[in-house]
Amino acid sequence: MHGLTLGGDDYVTKPFSVEALVARARAVLRRGSGRGASGADQAILATDQVILTVADLELDEARWEVRRGGTPVDLSPTEFRLLAFLMRHPGQVLTKAQLLEHVWGFGTQSQVVETYVSYLRRKLDPLGPPLIHTQRGVGYALRPSPDA
Repeated sequence: MHGLTLGGDDYVTKPFSVEALVARARAVLRRGSGRGASGADQAILATDQVILTVADLELDEARWEVRRGGTPVDLSPTEFRLLAFLMRHPGQVLTKAQLLEHVWGFGTQSQVVETYVSYLRRKLDPLGPPLIHTQRGVGYALRPSPDA
């Protein structure tokens, strides 16, 4: 787990199968090369000036910058990808499986989603009302709080 806090994308616990290790390594390589991205993701990657906005949160994909209420927010690459995916689907409840597949490149059971959502909340919530909401037993949605 400590490796994830330092910016790692994934980890494998012992015992593990070589096939699972190779599949995860290929997923990381696909993410790095842009191959395997969905059509929507490729369209976003192809543009130079994409700024996603939800409430007072702005994410500039070209500059890899995030601001909440005008305040810069420092995110790891994985936190940035997770937030960008949530912001591309504002208000939509995304399952853990969807997040694992689109952000990490694999869809197996893992606690990594909860860990990174916690990291994002720790960085974003002190700057304004909570934006990441848990739909118990389903997943997460990024939307302004009803009372905001």
